[in-house]
Amino acid sequence: MCGHIKRLTVPYFWPILKKEYKWAIKPIPGPHPKEYSIPLAYLIREVFGYASNLKEVKYILSRRWVKRDKKVVTDYRYPIGFMDVLDFIKDKNSYRILPYKGYPLVVSKISEAESFFKLCKIINKNSVKGGKIQITLHDGRNFLVEEADSNKFKINDTVIVSLPDQSIKDIIKFEVGKYCLIYRGENAGEHGVLKSIEELIPRKNSIVTIENEKGLNIKTNIQYAICIGYEKPLIKFINSEDDYVKPSIYTKIRFL
Repeated sequence: MCGHIKRLTVPYFWPILKKEYKWAIKPIPGPHPKEYSIPLAYLIREVFGYASNLKEVKYILSRRWVKRDKKVVTDYRYPIGFMDVLDFIKDKNSYRILPYKGYPLVVSKISEAESFFKLCKIINKNSVKGGKIQITLHDGRNFLVEEADSNKFKINDTVIVSLPDQSIKDIIKFEVGKYCLIYRGENAGEHGVLKSIEELIPRKNSIVTIENEKGLNIKTNIQYAICIGYEKPLIKFINSEDDYVKPSIYTKIRFL
């Protein structure tokens, strides 16, 4: 298969200029699909500005200076997506990938304490051999739980995953009254209290209504929403331009 793709066909939120060159880096198969991820090389070079070309990106990764969810990543094509935590050995700050103003993936600045956990949505649930239940999360993780505990985990619920030990700390049920975040679609970045769930068949087409901080009701597909807290959010949001890392190309072309 082709190891690269044309820039004109990449997702709109990738931090690159579409007409500057013909080809773009193609993400390798990983925890996030291509349409909802960004190759690690573009984050290092275009967003953080730690490298001026791909050769320097490869050098940084070969020195094992970059971590995703507290684990070293060495492939420049590795797909980085929603809720991933990034750490750099030479940088004292930590970062999380969050949506903002309709853009599903923006690099947000977070505290050190917040970098030791992430919120993951349950997207699938299957029975496997040995009387176990396999829980699949949106970031590619799989957990095996006892069949007796299977009712604790339901599709669309959120699990709090501890980093780097990859253990489940708690479960946030997808219920009315919980604090939710829209992380895909044209309303990506909106957040507020979950007001209602309109059940449809199949359930993946259900519609949820979220009331944001301004009192506006926003409707979206249930697959685009994730519970991120009980009454208040457990993570820090992007509230201003000081809360995220703005790609260098956006200083020339105003997108956000």
